[in-house]
Amino acid sequence: MGRKPRWKRAERIEREASFELKAGAAGIFPLLCPVKEYDWIPDWRCTMVYSNSGVAEKDAVFHTRELFGRRTVWCCINYEPPTLVEYLLVLGATGVVRLSIRLEETPIGSTRVTWTMRFTVAALMSHFAAKVTSREGFDAMMAGRRRELEEYLARKGEA
Repeated sequence: MGRKPRWKRAERIEREASFELKAGAAGIFPLLCPVKEYDWIPDWRCTMVYSNSGVAEKDAVFHTRELFGRRTVWCCINYEPPTLVEYLLVLGATGVVRLSIRLEETPIGSTRVTWTMRFTVAALMSHFAAKVTSREGFDAMMAGRRRELEEYLARKGEA
């Protein structure tokens, strides 16, 4: 009865960025999928583990190699086309990230994209945390994603 859980103290960091794209949510939403990301993220690589439809859907699972070659497992935990997709990323035993991407159409026909990442990382992840969760690192990552989406939409005539 005197047993207690072990604790590995982690840090919780939340970052959010918003930007507008000159396209409708219905044209953007399908791109927020591990299969479709091959079309617009030049260095994207993943291994699909489970998807009944072959693309993003609730409970789809895939993994990527990041963080010095370590595997990151992704599970789609919320899938509400064309407004919200959420993924839970498991970074081994040292971290978890909840990624939420919300799309909201504006009255002028563009779409506001709100990208929120909640990092829970242990001390062992401090190098990763400093690089990705710092305001500068996160803003640089978001600027890249915005640019990649804009370029893809322009090539496809969506923007």
